[in-house]
Amino acid sequence: MTLRMKLALALAFSALLPVCVAIGVPMLQAEKRAQEDAEQRLMAARRQAVVLIERRKADIVSRVKMASKELVASRSIRQPLLQGPAAAAGTTVRALAERHGLDYLEVCNAKGAILATSGQEIEAAPAVSYADLDEGDVALRPLPEHADLSVSMAFFSRQAAILGRDVPGRDVLSLVGGSEVGAGFVVGASEILGEPVSLIDSSGQAVESAGGAFPRRARLTLDVPIGDSGWSVRVSVPAGDARTVRREFLGTFAGVAPFAVLISLLVAMVLAAGIARPVRALATRAEALAAERAGGPLSPAQAKDEVRRLTIAFDEMLEALAHSERQRGAAEQIAAWQGVAQRIAHEVKNPLSPIMIAVQNLRRTREKTPQEFDRAFQEETATILEEVQTLKRLVDEFSLFARLPRPAPAPCDLRKLVSQALQLFAPRIEALGVRVALDDAQAPDTVRADPEQIGRALKNVLANALDSMEAVTERRLSIAVRRVTATRGALPEDLAEIEIGDTGGGFEPEALRHVFEPYFTTRADRGGTGLGMAIVYRTVIEHGGTIRAGGAPGGGAVITIRLPISGPSPGRA
Repeated sequence: MTLRMKLALALAFSALLPVCVAIGVPMLQAEKRAQEDAEQRLMAARRQAVVLIERRKADIVSRVKMASKELVASRSIRQPLLQGPAAAAGTTVRALAERHGLDYLEVCNAKGAILATSGQEIEAAPAVSYADLDEGDVALRPLPEHADLSVSMAFFSRQAAILGRDVPGRDVLSLVGGSEVGAGFVVGASEILGEPVSLIDSSGQAVESAGGAFPRRARLTLDVPIGDSGWSVRVSVPAGDARTVRREFLGTFAGVAPFAVLISLLVAMVLAAGIARPVRALATRAEALAAERAGGPLSPAQAKDEVRRLTIAFDEMLEALAHSERQRGAAEQIAAWQGVAQRIAHEVKNPLSPIMIAVQNLRRTREKTPQEFDRAFQEETATILEEVQTLKRLVDEFSLFARLPRPAPAPCDLRKLVSQALQLFAPRIEALGVRVALDDAQAPDTVRADPEQIGRALKNVLANALDSMEAVTERRLSIAVRRVTATRGALPEDLAEIEIGDTGGGFEPEALRHVFEPYFTTRADRGGTGLGMAIVYRTVIEHGGTIRAGGAPGGGAVITIRLPISGPSPGRA
């Protein structure tokens, strides 16, 4: 089977599998999904019913409060209540209840005695006990028997009416108003919810219903309490129907799935052709390259599949590539050693020339002017010793760069290391007239580092700074040692920062890019090997720190070293 056919079948199967899963999973979960949807609708209906009940309670509180305000403000209403007769008081209270939409209203004095009601007769006791109802609260309580309403329950609220202090003993009246919870409330709730609603009494019987019947098998019902008297509002929603959910899924996918499958097959064919074409060309090219080599365990042409052919050809080429890589590695190693040897030969050749000239001068002086030999001996041997010292320093630096020991971290004081480095260069600093500014007030107490290696790195940097200031007239050296916090990775880390700045010639842009590379130097005419800053860089990196060089031509140079206060990580130290 060709690669194109395999890819087309694989892509087509990949396209059909999600479609099957997308259809099968909802079909298997249709019953659960239908039940969950029904339960969510029932909970939504419950929340709406609670909101309607709370609104009804707030409305009765508002109506009683408005009636109380009117009673306080109107002398014509207060007079019958306080002075009689009872018939006039009853008529006044009924009119007050009608104006504020109250189904029942009674007015009591400060002692709790009923002065008048909106009913036909005055009860011996209030409709709602004051002990059960605080001012502004709402309670569901039975209506008085003579209220003549279809439902015997109502929301009651109590409100105080504070009159003037001019009538002793009658300065505070209490209004208790009620609003029936009956057919009107149930019909309104059913219209808002869009579902059947019933009012259930304390015995569990439906007192009022609206919106149709409650088929128990086809619907889910839930009772929402409307007070502490055992009455509730029953809401319902259609029960989940798995068959309906399945039909909806099938109807949706029936219109989309065929087009999706057809498009997937077409795309699979196009993609398979696009993928197989370059692979087939690559296989042909690999066969041609493999044919250039003699022999082989299996000829690529014997395989029909392009991938198999390509694999066989690549196996043979990889074997040749491995052989070539071994040869290249050996050549690179030889070239690297040749480069090191050439560099060492070049650096050693420079001091050998003055030594050879000095020896020739000694011979010539001995032969031609023996009386000048002692003077010449002193001068030429001084030259020889100086160049030998240069050779020794050169060999030491090459040896140090090649065999830098791993850091041995220990608690050390950077202020002390900087002070020791400055003390070492004190004679030269004094001779050049360099002004030194040292700021180590914010330096950390101790840092875990190798004091010998860090001290050597500081001496290298200071030596370069002093060399760069030999050609300038304004010579200033600034050194700052401080504690800083930097984010490395995802967490902040405490670091010790050493910043050394000078007023020397600075760095050219090209020199700034290569300042830390081995064998790069700007002082080749003065015996520089280009290893000093490379050694500093390696030392700082092996301590887990960073080093940065800055400065413009003629503007001085700044070297910034940062070291972790806790020392290098275990894998690095």
